Amino acid sequence: MTTASIPLGELVAAQRASAAPSVVSASSEVPSSPAARVVLPLASALLKVGPLRDLARRRLARVSFADRPGPREHSWGRADVHWSDGTSRTGWLRTGDASTFTTAVLSEVARRVLDGKGRPGAYTPAALFGASLAEACGGQFLLDGQPDHLDGQPDHLDGQHDHVDGRPDHLERG
Repeated sequence: MTTASIPLGELVAAQRASAAPSVVSASSEVPSSPAARVVLPLASALLKVGPLRDLARRRLARVSFADRPGPREHSWGRADVHWSDGTSRTGWLRTGDASTFTTAVLSEVARRVLDGKGRPGAYTPAALFGASLAEACGGQFLLDGQPDHLDGQPDHLDGQHDHVDGRPDHLERG
């Protein structure tokens, strides 16, 4: 599987929640082949021309897709945490359908805020309510071995949709 560096919506949230001074993200859902690296900037420049953009918009509006079952039962997020003593830990968040999970998170955040469980300020949902939010919305955390100093300061974190205890020095999302 090939991945490409790309700014993801969760990037700022992950950096703030982890307090990592450095964050790098990547996704396998971005075209990253050599041909795509040539074609995409050219297509982007061409789509700045109004009539071409309108033509593309009209053509895309006519595209239809047949209904089909989802490709998998679960959506997954992964986080790898590395401490300076060489200890590392991998954690996974398993959810059902990603769109359904996202909707459940939004609804649960609204319910908790309306119940007075929030606090003043600007927060990401995970920073405000912690891991219990994902669990309340049907998420399940699956963790490998527990390091003795999990609550310490990890030195390096890489993964997707991260939630770990401790504060990394570096966050890479892949």
